[in-house]
Amino acid sequence: MRKIDLDASAWTKPDDFYDALLPQLGAPDWHGRNLDAIEDSIFGGDINSVQSLFHISIARTDELSRSMKDFLIRVNDVFADNKGAGATISFSPPL
Repeated sequence: MRKIDLDASAWTKPDDFYDALLPQLGAPDWHGRNLDAIEDSIFGGDINSVQSLFHISIARTDELSRSMKDFLIRVNDVFADNKGAGATISFSPPL
């Protein structure tokens, strides 16, 4: 299983999450920057060059604003809704 490690300490807005994650997934330049696009590309298609069986680990979430934590909770919900589909996510410390 491939592991994707991300450091959230400097993230202030959702675009920072997308800027960090999409290149690691090998997403095309036209990839959408919303949770529906993340769900579709990770769990529903062959859009990204990195396919299922990977784990995303996001560190230093304790330094995030409340709004960024809320956003990442919604990201986590996308992964929870697709449990067993080959991609997982975790946060350190937990949200």
